[in-house]
Amino acid sequence: MLLAACGGGFQRGTPLVDPGQIAVDAQAATRVETSMRVLFAWDYVDERGTLRGEGAARANAPDLFRLDLFTTAEGSMAAALVEDELNYSGDLEGVELPPAAFLYAMAGVFRPGPSSPSGGSAIEGYQVLEYPAESGGSRFFYLLNGRLSRVEERRADRLVRRIELVWGSNPDWPQEATYRDDVEPRTRVRWELTEVLPQANPYRDEIYVLPPTP
Repeated sequence: MLLAACGGGFQRGTPLVDPGQIAVDAQAATRVETSMRVLFAWDYVDERGTLRGEGAARANAPDLFRLDLFTTAEGSMAAALVEDELNYSGDLEGVELPPAAFLYAMAGVFRPGPSSPSGGSAIEGYQVLEYPAESGGSRFFYLLNGRLSRVEERRADRLVRRIELVWGSNPDWPQEATYRDDVEPRTRVRWELTEVLPQANPYRDEIYVLPPTP
């Protein structure tokens, strides 16, 4: 039996027969297939308070994302997510975006990184795939009916990062995504879908290359 992360602690689940194949299928099922522009509202919380604004994502296959975040005050941030590498620039000081695997997950995309799953378990209808985390511990990706539902990162049985996804009527983007980092300083990033706009043509490659921040 495999120990898998669920809720506030660990519980035992039935080992999956072929977690590697499940991972391959999940990446194919959740990847970006067509270009789209996504509009959303977002907020960011840390010890200083709450920052809110509007955002837009421009996505190209295979899983290229450009995020532009604007605040209700002055300030903006651009982020590019290309082949598991995250780069960003702008003047929103102290705003820490989630790591690449988590930022992909907030868009409903399963991209756990280059490694193969170290295990897998079936728990309460979920297929849970386990991967080693870069900073130690493990990450657990919860799949339900072919969709990513949540992600947890644990170290020494402690939940340190997590994402919860809420799916609505649009199959291409979660209705709501919330990321929480419980390592000091604690942060939360949340966005809520406004609209998904399919694009007839792919975006130019240049928009995914950001200038360095001065």
